[in-house]
Amino acid sequence: MEKRDAYFDNAKLFLMILVVFGHFLQPFVNDHPVYNDLYYFIFTFHMPAFILISGYFAKSGPKPIMSLVKKLLLPYIFFQLLYSGYYTLIGLQDSFSLDLGIPQWSLWFLLSLFCWNVFLHLTKRFTVKQVLIASVILALLVGYFPIFDRYLAIQRTLTFFPYFMVGYVIPKSWIEKLRSYPKKWLAILLFSGLFLFIQGNDLINKYWVFGSKPYEDYLNHPLLGGPQRLLFFAAGLIGISAFLMLVPKGRYFFSNWGRNTLTVYLLHGFLVKGLRALDFDFEISSVEVLLLFIGSMLLTAALSSKKVGRWIIRGKRALQPSL
Repeated sequence: MEKRDAYFDNAKLFLMILVVFGHFLQPFVNDHPVYNDLYYFIFTFHMPAFILISGYFAKSGPKPIMSLVKKLLLPYIFFQLLYSGYYTLIGLQDSFSLDLGIPQWSLWFLLSLFCWNVFLHLTKRFTVKQVLIASVILALLVGYFPIFDRYLAIQRTLTFFPYFMVGYVIPKSWIEKLRSYPKKWLAILLFSGLFLFIQGNDLINKYWVFGSKPYEDYLNHPLLGGPQRLLFFAAGLIGISAFLMLVPKGRYFFSNWGRNTLTVYLLHGFLVKGLRALDFDFEISSVEVLLLFIGSMLLTAALSSKKVGRWIIRGKRALQPSL
């Protein structure tokens, strides 16, 4: 059995902490300009980094469609059902309805990951370079077509597809250079520049980084949507590069938690959405933001534990006839 690379386990763990923290922080982004800037700074690179890493680990080539259905589509249907029932229970939706065409909250990632892996089959007919170029063109063009919107996560799937393809085509030697780059101050400089870029952009809203809406829904000048998306694609690559420079390479006590980030991703929404359903109306201080981050680390660690992992495995076995 091939030994796991602790570097990528560490990277996925830290990214997952940022995902959880970003979701906890979202209701409070308007309490202070710094919280707002921090939120968009995180969203500029954390999911793009996850997607790029997913593409990097797809280098073995296109996987069989049925394997992808079992691994991604059936869990998507299961959690879509679970979240729909949960949202009805806590009052986030009026009545239970199972709409497989509109992913519940974070479940778009499962649907998109399925599509990105299916798209890799195009590399059997076209060169990888051609598919990469096509992914960028599609990402820029899809925002001009409002017919897609949130349906089947098409907007997000095509918007983030270039990151997956970059991960797929990037040579392993490039990743090795980033992880071993000695001048860590450069990563801090890149992150600082990215934060200042976000801070200086007064027009930014969440759909600039979510990629889930057509341009006309969130831009005053939709024709500029393509250049705006290309700019944020470049910003995302800068953030990813800085992040990968800072990820520790060694195996530590927390490294194994990075094996179960998809479990954390799928389960943390029950707590996040449950808290949002309580509709707290108060402002938080800087100390409380720090506590939110610490809570995000603890929740990620808890959901990454072996105990939760065994629970998930038992659930999969129970569903084996359908999975």
